[in-house]
Amino acid sequence: MKLLVTGRPTKGSWPIRGVQLGGAIGAHVEENINKVNGFDAAIIVKRPRLDLLERLRQRGVPVIWDIVDSWPQPVGNEWTHEQCVAWLRNEFETVQPKAIVAATEQMAEDCKDFGVPVLALPHHHRPGIKRNPIRERVRTVGYEGGEQYLGWWAPALTKACASRGWTFVVNPEHLADVDIVVAVRHHQGYAAKSWKSAVKLANAQGSGTPCVANRECGYFETRCGGERWATDENGMQQALDYLTPCEARQLVQRTFLAHTLPLDVIAARYLKWLRALSF
Repeated sequence: MKLLVTGRPTKGSWPIRGVQLGGAIGAHVEENINKVNGFDAAIIVKRPRLDLLERLRQRGVPVIWDIVDSWPQPVGNEWTHEQCVAWLRNEFETVQPKAIVAATEQMAEDCKDFGVPVLALPHHHRPGIKRNPIRERVRTVGYEGGEQYLGWWAPALTKACASRGWTFVVNPEHLADVDIVVAVRHHQGYAAKSWKSAVKLANAQGSGTPCVANRECGYFETRCGGERWATDENGMQQALDYLTPCEARQLVQRTFLAHTLPLDVIAARYLKWLRALSF
């Protein structure tokens, strides 16, 4: 099967679901491609271009749509379930995919009525990620991602860390440089809670870095028992208290490293599903 993986370059989804995963399944990976002849199927990551969709239809190339993080942001992060499903249905009618790749099991459930095959495929952890050394004392709590998604969490985390003599940092050079990582966001909409991928937790698990996460579908679906959970400042304080002792963080790391989601495992799952498709 000759596969094309294409999409628009972005900081988040494209390097992971496009470049890394596309390469791992042996696909031809190209951003904003124009020539689409000779492919058995095209996987479009995130937001498709209308002109590309038209060329693929003209050439008879089936489209597989990886929806990951496609909804309009930031406005869509506050949408209700009804608004999210209405947007999804409209996009499906525009893209007309023959199959769908979802970032969470809940997203896959919301796509089940479209009448096409759907695969819930979680994010793999960052290839070559460094293992956290688990230091004797906590000194740094970190967050990876767009700072704008933290909202009120940013001052709350800064304050919580300062009261303990710790430092809160955003986008450290390496995840292993922090003692605890947080995977939280202030958005309360349906997509943010139910469709957002679990890449932050995947990287925490892959590096063995203790993690405090929001109670979101993506995180719950890929949890392994070492996670701590927080939806407010009190919950965060309790989670940080739990992870303060070195022994607690060592236990979390052992649990995480036994349940990682590396690229080759996710790619194998993807390829098995792709090869079973019939258009």
